[in-house]
Amino acid sequence: MRLAVTVWWTCIAFGTLFLSCSTYAQELSGVTHKFLQRHGVPCLFVLKVGSPGDMGEVATCQDGREWALFWLEDEIAFVHPQTREVYKWDRQIYMSHPEIYASLNPSTGNRILLTYGP
Repeated sequence: MRLAVTVWWTCIAFGTLFLSCSTYAQELSGVTHKFLQRHGVPCLFVLKVGSPGDMGEVATCQDGREWALFWLEDEIAFVHPQTREVYKWDRQIYMSHPEIYASLNPSTGNRILLTYGP
């Protein structure tokens, strides 16, 4: 009987922990989305916020573009999908040259041109 009560309380504790982690992730995504909007980043919604490698926090938007978040500096940088280099986000440059911040289509990103002939 005592073991059953212990297992029951353990299940409740893990369930509460799981729900609180899920709520935290939703709140972090919401705060991140507001941060991106404030800087004029074209992102409809944030899919996830993670910490890949040594880049700190990176937000992934619905279109697959990734944005490095510099909370303390109040800045954002675009993460290039192939090189993983970061480029400072500038709304004026984006308006003039949106191709700089474009996400690469996986089907066109790794093409190899084969030519035959002399």
